[in-house]
Amino acid sequence: MGGKRGRGSGGSLPTVDMISARLGVSKSTVSRALKGHRSISEKTRAAVMAIARELGYQPNAIARGLVTRRSGIIGFVIAETENPFFEEQLEKLTKHVSRREMQVLLLQVATNGDLADVIPSMLQYRLDGCIILASVPVSKEAVATCTRYGVPVVLLNRTMPETKASSVLCNSFAGSQRIAEFLIAGGHSRIAFIAGRQNSIIAHDREAGFRAGLAAAGREIYAREEGGFTFAGGYQATKRLLSLTPRPDAIFASSDIMALAALDAIREAGLRVPDDISVIGFDGIRASAWPAYRLTTIAQPADILFERSIDLLTARIEDPNRPPEAIYVHGNMLIRGSARIPPGYELLAEHLDRPSSAENATAQKPPDDPMKHDAGERRA
Repeated sequence: MGGKRGRGSGGSLPTVDMISARLGVSKSTVSRALKGHRSISEKTRAAVMAIARELGYQPNAIARGLVTRRSGIIGFVIAETENPFFEEQLEKLTKHVSRREMQVLLLQVATNGDLADVIPSMLQYRLDGCIILASVPVSKEAVATCTRYGVPVVLLNRTMPETKASSVLCNSFAGSQRIAEFLIAGGHSRIAFIAGRQNSIIAHDREAGFRAGLAAAGREIYAREEGGFTFAGGYQATKRLLSLTPRPDAIFASSDIMALAALDAIREAGLRVPDDISVIGFDGIRASAWPAYRLTTIAQPADILFERSIDLLTARIEDPNRPPEAIYVHGNMLIRGSARIPPGYELLAEHLDRPSSAENATAQKPPDDPMKHDAGERRA
């Protein structure tokens, strides 16, 4: 009979050295495979993981931290918000992080707070780095403080080119442009828009892209209301739009949560969707697929956003002098039942209702828009 599972020869705990010796590969290869490093082939990673499970290998986080001077913990900073998109995706973030033998610490910024409020917690738990949602107010000074204390920052859906923060963004401009083209192709003539918050970079980019898409066809927004990225705000904005004469025949609500509110308000008014009025959202939250809504929307590819964010963050952790980067990821249009489907799109609807692929990620900037802004000065 062999020794107990979880012990090497002589009763010692399994180590990277043991896995390396069993497979005949270098310790660095084993280490990278255990961390899910992209440079390791799936075949090699599977072999390493099989031996690790057989031996009962578990990494010693404390010992590794003493050697590397790293905690193995990254922060995920969120704000109090009604938009459930990223909160719904925490499981995916945790999956991507755990594959690299790291842990996630969730830090929430209170209403009217900002990133500076959670910096003491970052230092207390000795975070290796942090990913910050666009809903969190961030100043140049706060990013500089993180950098000074050795905590690299990756921003989701926002850029701050005057700082050392890297960014990964869903291309809101291009996605909203596509929505405008879709509604025009569907024969709509009175296309309304429900905006997010005035100080939001996401709201700005989605409106700018939508206006650009309409302008390319010689059109403009029929009516505009603000919904503040909340359900209540989207509901009241839709009520105001429905009071117009003539009323809109299409609404682009710049977040799914506002689009769902718009659908409720429209149905309460006794109107039919999409026969009387079409509605399109943006984000791809779970509720958008519910049978009661079947919302046509641009879905943010969360898996790709998180994977690229962690790639950039780990690269900066390993090389603090690495220059910041910005990666733009295209969203995917999910054609469902809340908007009139233009001729020629019927056959594409099933194809477009699939998740985005990794090939959608690029390091290119979106087209310039007519509403120039300073991303570092705005909240989202």
